Amino acid sequence: MPKPAQVAIAVTALAAGLTAASPASAAPAQPEGRIVVFVTEGAEISWAGTELREFAPSSSCQAFPAGAHVVANHSTGRLLFFADPFCLTPVPPPFNFIPPGHGAHVSPTGSFRVG
Repeated sequence: MPKPAQVAIAVTALAAGLTAASPASAAPAQPEGRIVVFVTEGAEISWAGTELREFAPSSSCQAFPAGAHVVANHSTGRLLFFADPFCLTPVPPPFNFIPPGHGAHVSPTGSFRVG
C-alpha cells in the first residue's frame, strides 16, 4: 500500500502535467472563411452579371459597399450588423446578427463585423 506522502506527490505531479497541457491564457481562434456581399444590379452596369464582393472575417468594422443588398456569412464567426458605416449604432434584434452559414438582406448604408 502506498504511503500518503507518495500519493500526494503523484497527485501533485499529475495536476501539474494537466495544467501544463492546457494553457489557461489561450487566445480565441480567429474566424475563418469569407463574408460575401451581393450588390444590386443597378449599382454596377455589366454584361457579365454582378461581381460579388468578398471580405475576410474580422472584428474590425467594415462598411457595406454602395448598393449592397444581400450578405452571406461563409465564415466560422457570428456576423454583427450596424445601421451606420462606422459600427456605432447596432441594428436592433432580431436582425442584429446572423450565424455562420446564413444570409440576410442588408442596408447599403450599414456596416458589419465578426463578433
